[in-house]
Amino acid sequence: MPRTLPPGTVRHRSGFTMIEMMTAMTIFIIVLAASVPFFRVQARAVESQTGRMDAIQNTRYANTDIDRELRMAGGVTGQPIIVQATPWSVTFNVDLVTRIANDPGAVYYNPDADSLGTEGWMASRSKRLPVDTARYPTTSYRDAGGILSSAETISFFVMPDASTSRTDDYVLYRRVNDRDSTVIARNLIVPVDTAYFFKYWRTDAAGALQQLTAAQQPLYWRSANGWADSIRVVDMRVSSLYRDAKTGKDIVRTVYSSTRLLNAGMLRIPTCGASPLGPQAVSADTLQDVAHHVTQVRVTWTKSLEESGGERDVTLYVVARRLSSSTEWTELRNVPANNSASYTWDDFGFAPGTWIYGVYSQDCNPANSSFVQSSNVVIP
Repeated sequence: MPRTLPPGTVRHRSGFTMIEMMTAMTIFIIVLAASVPFFRVQARAVESQTGRMDAIQNTRYANTDIDRELRMAGGVTGQPIIVQATPWSVTFNVDLVTRIANDPGAVYYNPDADSLGTEGWMASRSKRLPVDTARYPTTSYRDAGGILSSAETISFFVMPDASTSRTDDYVLYRRVNDRDSTVIARNLIVPVDTAYFFKYWRTDAAGALQQLTAAQQPLYWRSANGWADSIRVVDMRVSSLYRDAKTGKDIVRTVYSSTRLLNAGMLRIPTCGASPLGPQAVSADTLQDVAHHVTQVRVTWTKSLEESGGERDVTLYVVARRLSSSTEWTELRNVPANNSASYTWDDFGFAPGTWIYGVYSQDCNPANSSFVQSSNVVIP
């Protein structure tokens, strides 16, 4: 029979003894002590791998950004491909971005892009080339129809990073025409012993590739069919560093690449038929403030009949002005054709005098219509 306890009796249950508790804690401490170095090694390995990947991604991003635009350089009639070639900078012309929906030569379409960064660089806005004293352009490049080139001028260049104490730490910048430079990548290393970021290969008279020596640089586009337009390949060495957590040292990772200029030595001339018809009518009127001061001149024109009919090839309108006593037109703005019945553009940069405003249309050849002029506008 099972044993029964008297009422009120407390049953005593067996538990861990002090010796057992001490033994378990000792074993736990030994296991934990053995595991800490393992976790520490794993943490260092992850940190080191992350730093290595960051360095590689930084170099590949910088390299890809340059390659994507540089390989499309050229392809525009009458304009140089390579403008400047130095170990620290490369400047080239390319019709990369357009605000015109049907532009046959551009790579990307962005209707909200800065107009001064999507058109040819005008000589009146010339500026020093990056990392250089030479100015560009010396002339405003135009096509056979006299219209300003649609190819913008892009520069990639590296300069020392003033925020670090290292003498080999550089920042990569990008500039379009005379617009402000933007930072592409930081923490790029250019070893002092070699001192180059770009290298160049040109074709000789026999068509063989030859590397430009340091003594042959900097190289500029000075004349048609000059040495700069014989450059066919641009080499890049892009290096970035990371901090090795184990050794406490800076480790450099490098990406080498070669970009072939796809349009070099080739001529691309699209055609859209005959020259387009110009706008149907152009008017120019002054607008005044409450004090009767002229604040702007408003130019209005009716669309060309060939924008939505006929050859349907009008891509933009060019607004210009001249003094009534002169025959020289000054181009003011390119306005993309968007199939509106009429267009309006305001001129805030006027000067006193008697002026005539004119507008002509352009097709995708590109070819231009004749000027359609406004009546005289007198500005006190």
